[in-house]
Amino acid sequence: MTIPVTTTASSAVLLLSHGSRDPRAEYVVGELVSAVAAGTGLTVRAAHLDFTAPTPAVALQQLAADGFTCVRVVPLLFTPGYHLTHDVPFAVAASGVTGRMDVSVAPPLLSAGSRGRDLLLTALADRLVQAGADAQVDALVLASAGSSSQSARLCIGSLAHDLERSHGIPVMSAFAAKACVGTPSVTQALEALSDKGIARPAVASLFVAPGRLTDSVAAACTDLPVADPLGVSPAFVQLLVAQAQVLSTTT
Repeated sequence: MTIPVTTTASSAVLLLSHGSRDPRAEYVVGELVSAVAAGTGLTVRAAHLDFTAPTPAVALQQLAADGFTCVRVVPLLFTPGYHLTHDVPFAVAASGVTGRMDVSVAPPLLSAGSRGRDLLLTALADRLVQAGADAQVDALVLASAGSSSQSARLCIGSLAHDLERSHGIPVMSAFAAKACVGTPSVTQALEALSDKGIARPAVASLFVAPGRLTDSVAAACTDLPVADPLGVSPAFVQLLVAQAQVLSTTT
């Protein structure tokens, strides 16, 4: 059967973000490090795939040097795109620590099971309420960074469907990154909803932290309720704590 491992001083968690040039993003990741440490009782550190130090390989090497023997890597990534299928495994292999340290990688946040999906929906709903979205809102745009991966787009579409079911109003997904194709931009999504007679839309933000893309979403949605990134919202922290749980298989 599969049981949780009893946490020890030799276990640690590595929160792995995409990375950003925006200092607000690094600050939020630091807040998440503290929140997940409080929720797990473990040592928690951060690493970043791009723009910000340390890289995951360097962070893993430092954890090994500090005597940790079991590390759970928790990517702050929502979908199974290129970063998770290529960049993360490459970084773990490049660290050279797998022979002396047990390294496991949590699944993307949209693949965390039904409990994880419920926590994510709660976090999105809480941020919408904080943004001023009330009972008069008649549709939602689910804004995210976007991906060229078909499987990633299907994951976002599935979340939009669940959000639609839980709120009882239409939900349309939109991508903030201009290079992404196959899904409308936030502006295009709002225009499509307007063409359908939607008068009071709001925008749910599937982002971990603020940055260039979230700023572009806010700029495209003046005079509309736009939710803040998930950050340290309680339900999102609970999701990350659940992702940090290292599992062991025994027979």
